[in-house]
Amino acid sequence: MEAIKRQALATFRNHTGFEENLAILVSLMNKLTSKDVNLDHRLLDNPEGNVWAPVTYVGIQDNEHFTISMFILRRGSQLPLHDHPLMHGICKVVHGKVRMRNFSLIGDPLSSLKDGTVKVTREGDRVVAYNDPAVVLSPTKGNIHEISAVDGPAAFVDILAPPYSSLIVGYGPRPCHYFLELDCEVKVYE
Repeated sequence: MEAIKRQALATFRNHTGFEENLAILVSLMNKLTSKDVNLDHRLLDNPEGNVWAPVTYVGIQDNEHFTISMFILRRGSQLPLHDHPLMHGICKVVHGKVRMRNFSLIGDPLSSLKDGTVKVTREGDRVVAYNDPAVVLSPTKGNIHEISAVDGPAAFVDILAPPYSSLIVGYGPRPCHYFLELDCEVKVYE
């Protein structure tokens, strides 16, 4: 995990050699396992009928350049359709498998944020398991997505850059939007 943190800093601190550094970071993420993040497997299921939230968030690293976190999805749960505005994302499943429904933005992403309605193209749904490569999202490609646990609980690690705490020049704070799918466009709901 420490090598991933160092490489994330090298990748997102400045954009010199960005593509090469991103490739190295993705390669490191492809090797990530549940042991590397000390996943407590007791968090995966609802033991003895306890009422736990369907999704658990575990912060791993947060700084001005990127955020690394882990999400644990219990059996049958999901993260609703949401975005990472003008952010890069790397998602690595470390336990179980998830279904990802991805949408890519059409046109200027900043205009879409201001309008409240975004035009998108739907990418194919895909099931991603713990032994599959990491999924890479760009500021426009695959950036709006829904993630659901498949056939049991799942856990995945996300690297997002820049972090939500940063500002978007010409817009302001970088909020996470939630969406409702309507035909060929996706509508923001708050």
